[in-house]
Amino acid sequence: MPDGEDIHSVDRIAGGFQRSAYSIFENSREKDIVLWQPGTVVEDIQSLPRPREARQRAESFLSLTGDSDLAVAPEWSYSVEWVCDHDELFADESPLFVLGCRPVEIEEMQETVENLHEDFCVIGEEVPDEPGKEFVTPTIIPLRADALGNVDEPTIVIQYKTYPMSEGANPNEADNLATGNRIHHLGPLSGAGVVVWTCSDLLDDDLREQVATYAQRGNVVVHPQCNPKPFHSEWTDFRSRIFNNRNDVTYICANWGTVPGVGGADIQWGYSGVYTKARKWSSLENYNRTYNNRGLQGVSPSNRAEYVWTLVDDGVSRLRVRREGNGPAPAQGLRPEPQILCTRTWDGSVYNEQSEKIDECGCEVCDDCDCRTCSDCKRAERQRRLPDPPRDAELVAAVTLWRLEIDEVNSLEERWDVPLAALENLRANGQEELAHSFAAHGHRRGSGVARNTRRLLETFEAASGRYGRFIHPADRCGPLDIPINAMDGGEDGVDISLSRLDDPTPGTRRERLADIAKLRNCQEDRNFRPLVLMVSPDGTELRQIDGLEDVTKGKFQPEDVTASSSPVEFVEVNR
Repeated sequence: MPDGEDIHSVDRIAGGFQRSAYSIFENSREKDIVLWQPGTVVEDIQSLPRPREARQRAESFLSLTGDSDLAVAPEWSYSVEWVCDHDELFADESPLFVLGCRPVEIEEMQETVENLHEDFCVIGEEVPDEPGKEFVTPTIIPLRADALGNVDEPTIVIQYKTYPMSEGANPNEADNLATGNRIHHLGPLSGAGVVVWTCSDLLDDDLREQVATYAQRGNVVVHPQCNPKPFHSEWTDFRSRIFNNRNDVTYICANWGTVPGVGGADIQWGYSGVYTKARKWSSLENYNRTYNNRGLQGVSPSNRAEYVWTLVDDGVSRLRVRREGNGPAPAQGLRPEPQILCTRTWDGSVYNEQSEKIDECGCEVCDDCDCRTCSDCKRAERQRRLPDPPRDAELVAAVTLWRLEIDEVNSLEERWDVPLAALENLRANGQEELAHSFAAHGHRRGSGVARNTRRLLETFEAASGRYGRFIHPADRCGPLDIPINAMDGGEDGVDISLSRLDDPTPGTRRERLADIAKLRNCQEDRNFRPLVLMVSPDGTELRQIDGLEDVTKGKFQPEDVTASSSPVEFVEVNR
């Protein structure tokens, strides 16, 4: 039940909010959410920011929202008076719209609100008018005439940004924004509803606490932004906090595809997406569907949240998330499976759906190659936009903890989109990372992530101690580098394949020898030292393979280590 001092319930203001009016308020069903991530240039950022060529894009976005539950546009994307000419926003069966609007001079906004009163029920505080301030930044939520039982005309809920961007992000806004004092909760007083706030509202300490409480109760938080740093600790900390409970929690962010830095320089790439509480991790099929639809999926293992982000400069994406409803014992057998169903990109006149499959250029080393063919490759361009270290850490872990099927190694470079999914790397620190990662492997499953992270760190620490000097994970560990996942910290810098074998028996030792032989055959042009940390109740040993003390010599085949009379065996390390 709403009780935030700065969060005002539309139901309490106007009475009789009808849960059946909008499907987003219904429990126990999947929700389709349409997010607009525009990529047009924003002009006049030092005065009144205005996106160029946005009107046609806005029309196209509106045409793609049918049969969805919620449609969200980012801050700065609309003008308030635009709603007067668009009856579609109030049509039967329309989704709930949340439209971030561009800044408006205070006097102009006052006149606009007066005009809106002629045709709409207007809910919201008086237009902020602070001495020395020049403009306000509104967010509007249009409501159909049947949404409120005590109101028989279309309604427009207006709220004003309550906190300016920091001076470093936008000094003009820090100096000249007149701020509001409230945001709104939409929906009946009982059950889950929708709470809307705008961009840097999160920097208001009191409001942040109230919204976090609402989110943890299972309300949907909708956050229109123009945010050049969506992964700043202020945002990641908030998102981590709201998932620390058992209720349905959904956080939705709409941002710009290209967000200007200070003074309009250094255009940065924005992210829009959906976070949801996870009861079981999603299937690889949905990871791949999201990636092929120009998105990326991730997890936050410490609080069992999953998320999907759209990765387009200028597009409209339809995302799906499951909400099961709150209760003392949530169903454990259902997956949240957040996913991107489709993405349409701007073609100069409309947002048009492209082929789902991402074309590859066919170069075998596309990820590391700077040839002209690879420079024009759509998949390589996507990969260059994403951070590499999470994927590399995933590979280091897969080899070290021996979760990588040998048969997969030969074909990794030929099927980037099959085993590669988008998850946080094995740091288990609650932070959000986006990259291609190996979700299919055992170290990525469920509650074992934190435990396996500790095992990974312990493995490198113990191996370094018994090796005599530091063994550090490889700086890069692409599929073509496997099984090399580590480096000798000395001046000679010997390549190392470090793995861990728990509770070794003669049989498992022999299997590991055979697997290393297979890996070595995959990399016959590379010299490396295979080291295995053997961990048992009796102690920890670092072993290497007899005959491979000198990494420039020696070669053995799998059959050399599988025969019962094989002389090949693990021996003490002689660095």
